[in-house]
Amino acid sequence: MIITSLYIRNFPEDKKEEFPWTLPLIQNLDVVEFSKQVTFFVGENGSGKSTLLEGIAAYAEVPLAGSKRLEDDPSLAAANELASYLSIRYKEKSQRGFFTRAEDFIGFARHIKNEIKLLDNELVELKENWTGGDINLAAGAIEGEKESLIKRYSADLEAMSHGEGFLKFFTSRITGKGLYLIDEPEAALSPQRQLSLLSLIKSKVEQTGSQFIIATHSPIMMALPDSEVLHFSDGKIEPIDYRDTEHFRLTKSIIDNPEPYFREL
Repeated sequence: MIITSLYIRNFPEDKKEEFPWTLPLIQNLDVVEFSKQVTFFVGENGSGKSTLLEGIAAYAEVPLAGSKRLEDDPSLAAANELASYLSIRYKEKSQRGFFTRAEDFIGFARHIKNEIKLLDNELVELKENWTGGDINLAAGAIEGEKESLIKRYSADLEAMSHGEGFLKFFTSRITGKGLYLIDEPEAALSPQRQLSLLSLIKSKVEQTGSQFIIATHSPIMMALPDSEVLHFSDGKIEPIDYRDTEHFRLTKSIIDNPEPYFREL
């Protein structure tokens, strides 16, 4: 376990009309405790689960796994504001890990592709202007850096299917022990790919003791054994069995008997 609990200290009453302080969840936030290595935030859109996850990321200062730094991303301005009022207790503090949303993958893939292109251009320029001794020695470091990127991420993540590239991204970035904060990974993953991601998460927890906090709507994701599900509803956060979530019950009901749901469509 890395993070054990969090709460808001000194709620800014003078900002109650500003986001994220307008959210009932943030106004009523009590101590949130983490009892497992893997925690799922579950709730309807607008319940505050992504906002709190972003605030944790900003407070913990983990990298944004995209093309920008977390503090430079204007879409995360509210997260930085929230982080300045959070208090988080650690069992073991670590800035290793990352925060990512499904949309960050596109920026990251383009960033890696651009880095490879820049190294290719550097090699061309070196060969065109080289006047020294053994050019292989001079080019070796550049070629080594390029091959390292390709080996870790492939030559073009964007060229893969979205799900395949997204899973490759996770496989490459989830390495040593760290805090991994992931917002709705199922948006880019098929059910089979979700199981592959869960297998990766399970192995990293067992091998390194990493902690994962994941906001999700997917009953497949939240069914991971030995994890905890925190339900965001009516401005409160409460533990819940995944089988009792509306996500699970509605999905199961539709699969078991779809006709009533589509009769009026």
